[in-house]
Amino acid sequence: MQAKAMQCASEERRIAEETPGRIRAHDAWGLDLPVLMDAMNTRAVEYDLGKGSMHAALGVITGQLFILVRPGLTDTQVAFAIRSLLAHYIHRPYPVLRFWAATQGQGARVEEVDDLPDSVPAEPPEVTVDVLDLFGDGHWAPKDGWRPDEEVLAELKDIAVLGLKGVVEDIPVDRYPLPAGLGAVMTISEDNDGAPHPLVYLRGDLPTGLLVDLLGFCIALGSGAEYGDWEPDENGLIFVGTEAGPVRGPGAALLGALMVQRLGRRPGDCAFTLLAPPTEGSASAPELAA
Repeated sequence: MQAKAMQCASEERRIAEETPGRIRAHDAWGLDLPVLMDAMNTRAVEYDLGKGSMHAALGVITGQLFILVRPGLTDTQVAFAIRSLLAHYIHRPYPVLRFWAATQGQGARVEEVDDLPDSVPAEPPEVTVDVLDLFGDGHWAPKDGWRPDEEVLAELKDIAVLGLKGVVEDIPVDRYPLPAGLGAVMTISEDNDGAPHPLVYLRGDLPTGLLVDLLGFCIALGSGAEYGDWEPDENGLIFVGTEAGPVRGPGAALLGALMVQRLGRRPGDCAFTLLAPPTEGSASAPELAA
């Protein structure tokens, strides 16, 4: 699994270097909504979607993306539905998608529709845009242009250590071999005023680009950004995996991705998997300072 993650990260970095402007799932949440919809040639129209909690649906019609939105939704609900559908489409273009609002005990979700009409194209159009132009002078545009991963990693460490008064170090070599798929171990320390300070130990044998994305995620998580219903283990430790999915909404994954982009790297998937604590007999995690 570790070798697979490193191989995927290297391939992802190669693709990013060759096509730095390719739109990605986190852009659906970081761009202004009108800019996003215009770039993706998308129209939104109200449509009666019947009973149930389905708020919106996406379909490809004559090469254009249409989003059908349930009447009566608030502007916030409409924006969330549109961004959710477009984020999924960017990550995995699919001709028909449905967005289901959150219900009791179940979060909002996007579903791919399997029973497609014959008139629907089997291969929907991909979206290729110059992302740097889309972000313009916005808050999440790279402040100094695209930079080498090594420079972005160094600046992220300064933010964590100097800005947030945290700790960022490599996992000590005497702790190797590490559990398969483990990318970082972290905890969150609070000062007397309740301000959080991230303490992060990174796996040192990962590609630099993957380390940047991991650290951005850990800083965001350590700053209090939400990320599902995770909880630290009994020792207050959080085990972060090397595998990640696309950004699906606001929270630590989105904040980490946009932070990395602001510093000059086009991030890959940043919704990192949180792992269960290592079982007895497996490689132990480093002891983190209190």
